[in-house]
Amino acid sequence: MTSRVPAVLRALSRAAALLLPLAAIVARPPEAHGQKGLARLAEQYVADYQEQLTAIVADEEYVQDVRVQIPAAPGAPRSRTTSGEVFFIFTAPRGWMAIRDVHTVDGAPAPQRTSVREILATLPATRVSEQMRTYNAKFNIGRITRNINEPTLALLSLDETHRSRFRFSTKRRQDVHGRPAVWLAFQEREAPTLIRSIDGGAIYVKGELLVEAANGRIWESRLTATVGGINVELETEYTLDERLGLLLPSVFRERYEKGKPAAASRMKTPEAALEYEQIWCEAKYSNFRRFEVLSRIR
Repeated sequence: MTSRVPAVLRALSRAAALLLPLAAIVARPPEAHGQKGLARLAEQYVADYQEQLTAIVADEEYVQDVRVQIPAAPGAPRSRTTSGEVFFIFTAPRGWMAIRDVHTVDGAPAPQRTSVREILATLPATRVSEQMRTYNAKFNIGRITRNINEPTLALLSLDETHRSRFRFSTKRRQDVHGRPAVWLAFQEREAPTLIRSIDGGAIYVKGELLVEAANGRIWESRLTATVGGINVELETEYTLDERLGLLLPSVFRERYEKGKPAAASRMKTPEAALEYEQIWCEAKYSNFRRFEVLSRIR
C-alpha cells in the first residue's frame, strides 16, 4: 500500500500538468488577446456611448486657479469658483459638447446670465456648437485663451469618423474596482485632426484610456496637445451612475501652460514680450438626469 503512494502522486502530478495549460487558457483575461481586441471592445463601447450620453444634464462645481502668472495682471482674479448646470450633448459630426449654464460666480449670482435651456430648445442645431463654445469661455480667468475643455474629448479617438487617423497600443494593466483594466494609448497621426488651431492648422493629440478588459468600458482618460504654444492636459474620471446605468464624468481636470518660466522670470518690465502662465482647473459633476429637449440636437 505504501509503495503505491509515489505512483499515485506521480499520476496526479501528470494530470495537474495537463490541466494547468487548459485552466490558463480559460482564465486568460481579454486583454491577453492583444491591442486590436481591446481596441475593438473600446470602439464598440464608444459607439454605444454616443447614443447614451446625450440629453443629459448634471450639477457642476468648477474651480479655476491661476497658479503662476508672469508678469502678474494688476487687479485680475487669480482664482474663481462657479456653480451651475452642465449639459452633455452629441452633435454629429463635431462630437460631444459640455455646455455650462453658470448660476453663480464666486458665490454671487452670475451677471448677465443666459438661459442655456432656452437656447438649446430654440437654436438651430447647426449653430449650437459655434455659439455655445464661446459661451463656455465667458467666465474664464487668466490670459490663456481656451475653449476645448470637453470632458469626453479623448473618447473621440475611438469614434468611427476619427479612429483611422490614430495609432493605438496597450500599456500597463490596472484594476478598477476589482475589475481587470488596461491603459490603451492613442496618438493622432494624420490630418484633419480632432482639434484645430484658430487659423485651421492641424493640432495632433495623444493620450491614453483606461479600458475595462471584459467589456471595453472606459473609466479614465488623459489627453495632451500643444495649441498655439499652449501645453494642454485634460484628465477625466468616470463613475458608474446606478440610476442611469452609465459611466459618467465625475471629475474633470485641466492644466494649461504657456511660455517658459525661467525666461519670463528674468523680465525687467511688465511691458516685456516674454510671458509665462500656468492655469489649473477642476470640475466636479453630480446629480445626473436626462433632459428631453436636447434630443433635437442630434
